[in-house]
Amino acid sequence: MEQPVIIRFRWTDDDLFQAYHYHFRHICRPVFRIGLHFLFAVLLIGGVLVLISSGPAGKAPLPVSLGFLAGGIYWFVVRPFERRWVVRRQFSKRPDRDIELEWQVATDKIRTQSILGHSEFVWQTFTKMLRTPSGVLLYPVDQIYHWLPRRGFTSDAEFERFVELARGKIQRYYDVV
Repeated sequence: MEQPVIIRFRWTDDDLFQAYHYHFRHICRPVFRIGLHFLFAVLLIGGVLVLISSGPAGKAPLPVSLGFLAGGIYWFVVRPFERRWVVRRQFSKRPDRDIELEWQVATDKIRTQSILGHSEFVWQTFTKMLRTPSGVLLYPVDQIYHWLPRRGFTSDAEFERFVELARGKIQRYYDVV
C-alpha cells in the first residue's frame, strides 16, 4: 500500500480569505465579473466627466455625479479592503481559528484531525475539486468546501500526487487561476 499524502497547516484568516476568493472566482462567471468592473468604471468616468463639464457654475446634477464617483471609488478602492476585513472579522469568531489541521489522504479514504475532533471520509463524499495556484478546494456540496493550502504539503511533488489521486476519484475537476 502506498504512503498517504499528509497535509499539515495552521488554519489562518488568510487561508479563509484565499478559499473564499477562489470559491467566488469559480462560482461567478468571468463575463459577470468583467461586466461589473466595466459598469463601475463607466460610473466613475461618468461622474468625473459630469463634474468637469459642469464648470465653476455647478449647473450639472452634483448629487448624481458625486454618487457615481462614490460608487466607482467604493468598487475599486474600498471594496477589496472591506471584503478582507469582513472575512477576518468572521474568522475571529470561529472556534477553529488558528488551530493545527492534519489531513491524511489515502487511495481509499481521507482522515482529518485537529484538537477539535477528527473525521474520516470516503472519496465519494466529494462531488467536485477545484485546483488553484495556492491550494485545492474539495466540495462535498456546491456551497460547502474544504481548503487545503499548498503550503501544507511537504513538497510540490506531494501536491501533484494528491491532485492526480483526487482527479481519479472525484468526478468534476476545475482549474482556477
